[in-house]
Amino acid sequence: MRTMPRALGALVLLACWALPSRAGAQDTPEAVVQRYYDTFRSGDFAGNAALMHPEALEELKTTLTGLAALPGATEELEFREMFGVSSVEQMRALPAPVLFERVLRNQLEGEMRAILATAEVDILGHVMEGDTTAHVVYRMRMNFGGQWLDQVQVIPLRRAGGDWRVLLTGSLAGMMNSVPRRDRE
Repeated sequence: MRTMPRALGALVLLACWALPSRAGAQDTPEAVVQRYYDTFRSGDFAGNAALMHPEALEELKTTLTGLAALPGATEELEFREMFGVSSVEQMRALPAPVLFERVLRNQLEGEMRAILATAEVDILGHVMEGDTTAHVVYRMRMNFGGQWLDQVQVIPLRRAGGDWRVLLTGSLAGMMNSVPRRDRE
């Protein structure tokens, strides 16, 4: 069932669409988002994971392991290909940033990597929600097989240990919350 791992990877990509070294406390939300997309273009998936909020990574891990544990969701070969593990138990044992990095690396190869290399991101600014959450507005332009896609989007960030970190987008978080998970049963 090869489509399930790709679907899991697609969830991760949606979370991210929507980062090379650690962000510092003096960084603006705009600077963090710019580095976030720079890591996609360069293939620095460990750097990308370092810019994600720890709670977002844990939420994503819980959802991915919950989906992978559903009956018929995946086979041993697919676990090895996508996550570098041979079971859901081994997947659960991975630190959330490592799991995230492995999924990105697996999903962003070949054509998708070439598309990301063409991405242009123009940060337009941010809107604060209280003192700890910022919503960065940006325009992304990417070339899909000769066709340019141009979209204005918003990505949320929240402070973690004084640094701005990327959160899951609202639509992905909602989708993830609708997936049955063992910790909710």
